[in-house]
Amino acid sequence: MDYLHPKITVEILTQVDDELRDASLRIDEEAVGLGSLNEWSLPPFLHYGRVYLARYNGKPVGIAELMRDWRDPDLAYLYGYAVMREYRGHGIGTALLRTILESLPRSGFRRLQLTVHPENQTAIHIYRDKFRMRRVEFINNYYGFGEDRWVMEWNAE
Repeated sequence: MDYLHPKITVEILTQVDDELRDASLRIDEEAVGLGSLNEWSLPPFLHYGRVYLARYNGKPVGIAELMRDWRDPDLAYLYGYAVMREYRGHGIGTALLRTILESLPRSGFRRLQLTVHPENQTAIHIYRDKFRMRRVEFINNYYGFGEDRWVMEWNAE
């Protein structure tokens, strides 16, 4: 693999074959662990949400899943966002999130929200400083006892 001249591409997935499904699930599982995508949750995201796949020199290495907020038609929610550990630091996550944010207004969304662990200062810094997201709410026990999260929001304005 040529790390001096990488080719990063981002695409919207609408269907997957077995190989791409397995690669997508591995990417998410490595980053998230328990609660990651699985063979039952990926198809609804493909059909009713939106799934973005980042490739590095053609190899699937990043994935993001979005859903719509039923209470607020201007709001999309970034359910999952992951880049394989060995490919972090190559601009793949930035390209993936930038593609998502650029596409949201064309799809009728003006805002994006996500949650982040309060101790994940690296992610908070990137979301805030690179993508102008702001913390809008702190939720105790979001994913169960001791699993607090910041809700961060990007606005198209």
